[in-house]
Amino acid sequence: MKATIAYLADTNTENYGKGLMLAAHRIGGMGFEAARLPMHVSLKQPFSIPDLNKIESFFDDYAKKLSPISLRFDALDLYESKVFGYESGCLVMKIKPNDTLKNQQKELFKALEEGFGHCPAEHDEDYCFHMTVAIGGSPFGAYKMAYEKIKVLEYAGEALFDKLGLFYYDDDKIKPGSYFCYKSVKLSL
Repeated sequence: MKATIAYLADTNTENYGKGLMLAAHRIGGMGFEAARLPMHVSLKQPFSIPDLNKIESFFDDYAKKLSPISLRFDALDLYESKVFGYESGCLVMKIKPNDTLKNQQKELFKALEEGFGHCPAEHDEDYCFHMTVAIGGSPFGAYKMAYEKIKVLEYAGEALFDKLGLFYYDDDKIKPGSYFCYKSVKLSL
């Protein structure tokens, strides 16, 4: 079992991201795997959990400490991805570097370690904050084609993330169909 903790987008940002997902799909045919989760910015990438109930309790307490956050999109970007075991791509909206977000991530890592011991996840040391628009479903070349056609749009802008989400992965290899947003909490501080 694995979990992720992430800020979830407000309705306007969710709709914006889904519009980009559809545009990319129409060009590159990558499908809608990214729609399995709400539009989000991860604070902690998938990490192994000992027990879902204990993580859920931690999540509920942690969410009480956070407020909605306004983040600025920096640019559309493209990465190669093998997350599903084959050569593909990941199309993302990069988040402009933000000290508040970085500090919240550090505080989360510390709280997880205090509660559960070492909780390593891929990219703990080099994570670039982003909102995924599309992942998997097509070869990287299809992603490059979609990226080239839609990168000309204006992507700088504010986006509100007003909920916290707990994602659950039933399969440690994160196979398609084995994960979903298990719980979300509206932030109000």
